[in-house]
Amino acid sequence: MNFKKVGVVYRKELLEVLRDKRTLFATLILPVLLYPLLIVGFNSIMTRQTAVMEEQGATIAINDSVGNAVSRLLAEEIGTIDNYNLVPFTATTNQLYEDKDVHAIVSIGDSLGADGTQFYKVYVQYDKSKDRSRIVFDKLYDSFKASEKKLQKQQLQASGINPEFLDLISVRERDTSTAQKKMGMLLGMFLPYIMIIMLLSGASTVAADLVAGEKERRTLETLLVSSAARQELVFGKYLTIITLAMVNVVVNLFSISFSLKFMLANSAAEMSGVQMPISAILILLMAMIPLATFFAALLLSISTFSRNMKEAKTYEQPILWVAMMMAMVSFLPAVEMNNLMALIPVINIALLFKAVMINEYALSHLLITIGSTLVLDVLAIWATIKLFTSESVLFRSEDDSGSLKAVGKNKNNFFNPFYGLVYFSLALIALYYLGTYWQGKDLMSGLLKTQVFIIALPVYAIIRLLKLKEKEILRIKMPKATELLLIPFIAIPAAIIVSVISQLINIIFPFPPKYVEMLSKLFTMDASVWKVFLVMAVAPGICEEYLFRGFIIRFFEKYGTKVAIVLSALLFAAFHLDPFRFVPVFLLGLLLGYLTLRSGSLVNSMLSHTINNGLALVLVTYGSSAWLKPLISGEDSLHYWLIIPAVIVFTGAIYLFHKVTEKGVPECAE
Repeated sequence: MNFKKVGVVYRKELLEVLRDKRTLFATLILPVLLYPLLIVGFNSIMTRQTAVMEEQGATIAINDSVGNAVSRLLAEEIGTIDNYNLVPFTATTNQLYEDKDVHAIVSIGDSLGADGTQFYKVYVQYDKSKDRSRIVFDKLYDSFKASEKKLQKQQLQASGINPEFLDLISVRERDTSTAQKKMGMLLGMFLPYIMIIMLLSGASTVAADLVAGEKERRTLETLLVSSAARQELVFGKYLTIITLAMVNVVVNLFSISFSLKFMLANSAAEMSGVQMPISAILILLMAMIPLATFFAALLLSISTFSRNMKEAKTYEQPILWVAMMMAMVSFLPAVEMNNLMALIPVINIALLFKAVMINEYALSHLLITIGSTLVLDVLAIWATIKLFTSESVLFRSEDDSGSLKAVGKNKNNFFNPFYGLVYFSLALIALYYLGTYWQGKDLMSGLLKTQVFIIALPVYAIIRLLKLKEKEILRIKMPKATELLLIPFIAIPAAIIVSVISQLINIIFPFPPKYVEMLSKLFTMDASVWKVFLVMAVAPGICEEYLFRGFIIRFFEKYGTKVAIVLSALLFAAFHLDPFRFVPVFLLGLLLGYLTLRSGSLVNSMLSHTINNGLALVLVTYGSSAWLKPLISGEDSLHYWLIIPAVIVFTGAIYLFHKVTEKGVPECAE
């Protein structure tokens, strides 16, 4: 790769973007104007409005049904509040309250205790949905508490008891946090959300224009015939997106910092002397760079795949919504940074913000956050290069896009990534809502219904509706006898390997006790072993393979066998809605995809999947038996040394399977 040419492409793209007055205004000028207006302006308006509401006072209607010295004292105390006017309760008071001429109605009543002591009950009628009414109630409450204190002291003195007896236990707080740390806590809540959204929105505007926009303007062809290689073009555009995204973040951060500094200078004494945590912000800017590179690569992939700006914006919208939801984790009080959270994109940056702002972050979390984001970044840029080097992607027509019109012309146009993701999303929604409901009513029948009616049956219906050849599309054919003989020697070692990996994950990121308990219930249902085997091993082995290795994988085969296997495995892992088992299930999905596409038979993956789930059932059910004891550590965990023979057997069996299976992936047929 020629970095000089990358630099030329980078400068060319950057100059074109900077010539766009709208981009310059949205990136550089708008944030400088927006945050002072929002933070300083609204803060001043809110402070002024609160003061105005307090100065306006209120009209309070008093309904005194007791009429003694104590009830009169309560009313007199209210009268001492500035700008508060007392009126007696009359027949028209309720109408005046509805017309907002009376702001609260105070009703004073009494009752007698068992020993004849007179107790007083005060009811305050007010509209809690109104800011002014809430201020009125707070002032009335403070007034009644002050009156109560006076009356209690009078009663105690009359009985010859020291009034200080009321303060027998005095609780005082000693706050060890500094004003600077409080400031960091507040910034750590809303600043990550703003920065992540600004980063993504800034990058999306530029990314959509760099490839999809050039397709619309028909200038991409000119760029492609230049001396720069495709890879160099991608990196030039990639650096442009990163630059504009980070400039957007820095400008927004500067504007927010300046506005907050101005606000702090005019704040109460508690926050006086507080400075913006510059060192913390610099650390966070460094952590934002990998996220910016990831978003840039992801959005550039979308722009490359899209036929025009409109399509690119359509694909970008769900990513923006997901990022917004994930960034909102900074507002949740009980969520803290740990090794697991540091692996989840967007969430890791949001939680790292919170930890850094109060100076309670671990270097390991910072490194894991940066490292995991960079891994995703590499995968995303690799995908972008693959898309950019594909003529069929760069110059997709309407028929290539898989529109309903194109599907009508040729049924095989149905198998494109867009429809694959749409179908997966619908299946996931059905699993979450309907499947969870069924399983909540009855676990065993619910699991069986989920496999049949949510996972398998819709696939069969679509195949019939489109009049496709089911056996050919889903690769339903009997494999060779040698393949079937090798499957147990592949499936059992693979199950051992992923089980050991799961145990290692449990050491690094301990599974919650409730999760472990819930997982064990799946294999310890109140039924015979054979019924549990049918529901937990046979049904998933058939139905899930029917969906993922038979149907879903077809949507991605146009990008090659390896890509189809990886993407179907990712969706397979996500479909289980289990972050703790995501990696083991993903690895299993890779193996099952390989077995299907290598042999051209779905039966091989069905058998392997059934054996994998069946082995888990055996370990849970018979883990305490004498014949399994030498292999079991604890209740149902495997000894780690088992991974050595498992890897040896697995490697040998895969080698033999590769030798005996036919090469090539069967083409999708009608």
